[in-house]
Amino acid sequence: MYWSIISDYGLRTGLCELVDNSLDRWTIAKQNKPLTVDITLDANRQLISVTDNAGGVREGQLRVLLAPGGSLNDPNAELIGIFGVGSKRAGIALGEHVEIRTRYRKERSLQLDITARVA
Repeated sequence: MYWSIISDYGLRTGLCELVDNSLDRWTIAKQNKPLTVDITLDANRQLISVTDNAGGVREGQLRVLLAPGGSLNDPNAELIGIFGVGSKRAGIALGEHVEIRTRYRKERSLQLDITARVA
């Protein structure tokens, strides 16, 4: 199912989607500090890293990072991302192994590891 929803996703689209998600989280959290998004592309290690200070996801809400259609966004909010599939599509399109690390405020850090297996 995931392969069919990424046919129009490449490196640029995937990275834009992840940056959009950072902007949306930062907007929802009403952060007082400026948003910082760092993107690292390491061709030698075949590594893409997107890091932000947007506010993170609470432990009880981690399922939305994996569930198709899952989203923390208010459907009436004026945000960039829509449909609840953007980060899932980006992750699958950008690599076979995806690690999502998050920390909400001063709560403990959490990590999800996703490995795409090609049959």
